[in-house]
Amino acid sequence: MTTAEIEALIPPADVRPAYAKKAHFARVGRSFVATAARRGLEPNHRVLDLGCGVGRFAVAFAAFVDDEGSYEGLDASAKSIGTCNRYIAPSLERFRFQVADVFNSHYRPDAGTAAAAYRFPFPDDEFDFVFSNSLFTHLTSRDLENYLCEIGRVLRPGGRTLNTVFLLNAESLAGLGSGKSRQVLPHTINGGIARVKDRARPEAVIAYDEAFVRDAHARAGLRIEDPVRYGRWSGREPSGPGFGNKDILVAVRD
Repeated sequence: MTTAEIEALIPPADVRPAYAKKAHFARVGRSFVATAARRGLEPNHRVLDLGCGVGRFAVAFAAFVDDEGSYEGLDASAKSIGTCNRYIAPSLERFRFQVADVFNSHYRPDAGTAAAAYRFPFPDDEFDFVFSNSLFTHLTSRDLENYLCEIGRVLRPGGRTLNTVFLLNAESLAGLGSGKSRQVLPHTINGGIARVKDRARPEAVIAYDEAFVRDAHARAGLRIEDPVRYGRWSGREPSGPGFGNKDILVAVRD
């Protein structure tokens, strides 16, 4: 697709949520895809985008994908999926978007299915690459473990997943304690493995003990590729290339 055709896919600013209203919609999407490509994404891959929002990754992937690749976007927001289906999907034959009807106290308090029991609407071994941004920072521990297991199920052997998360370790805890962190997470929950901004709505912002996250990946059949890219959310300098302020984990299904 030409640059003009790619830019024409971007939904109008007046229908985009606050996080995607800025003029750098396309630049952010390109940073998602560029980071994923450095960590194993290829143009012919079958991609699942969890928490796809209004399509920042999708639009950028449309400029990267070849004739064999495909894309599935999944999001709890019916409004965001409606936006993608109106402005993006009609121009892209192998791009689909659908609603994940799962409960989240922050985003979907009206939904009936718990995220801890949600099964992705795809068969086993369906995807080469699974991407998410700002998903695991809004999942409780049982939800997180289920989503990792589902990622492991739908990835083909050798497939990769890239997800952002707030990881609690010695350096990030020091940043939180000193006030250098960009997040305020005063409440410890789940036996100390997580810290949250709002105890009544833990999914609003949640960070996890790094050892717990590593163990959860292992239980899901996913092997984390080191080094982890630690972001600046806790007040540290980023430990490597990537996008945004969160920590970036890449894992492989063995």
